[in-house]
Amino acid sequence: MGSSNDANSQAMTQRYFELVLGSGCKKVLADVRGLNGRLSGAGTYFLVRNLPVGRVPTGIRTAIVETPENREYAAFLETTAANAGVYFRCFVDYGEALAWLESAAPPAGD
Repeated sequence: MGSSNDANSQAMTQRYFELVLGSGCKKVLADVRGLNGRLSGAGTYFLVRNLPVGRVPTGIRTAIVETPENREYAAFLETTAANAGVYFRCFVDYGEALAWLESAAPPAGD
């Protein structure tokens, strides 16, 4: 819930890392359908490019559930992140996201 924009993207990303690393979970479902707004294309690009090396959790499988209206943004986010070495999958169907998480073991990592 809340708003997603270029101004708060770093804080949101930091909070994600804190929650995931603190939980010890290896499979994460992030449902962002309730967020208002999205990052700009440039904001998305620089967010994933400027993630501190060594801070990106490894061995964690993350599925992001997005609204159908934001399907193109989700595809851009997934591709931009993968190009920067950060891997997750975006879905517009909650059930598909959950099935993907349950379908395989977490990726190799720490």
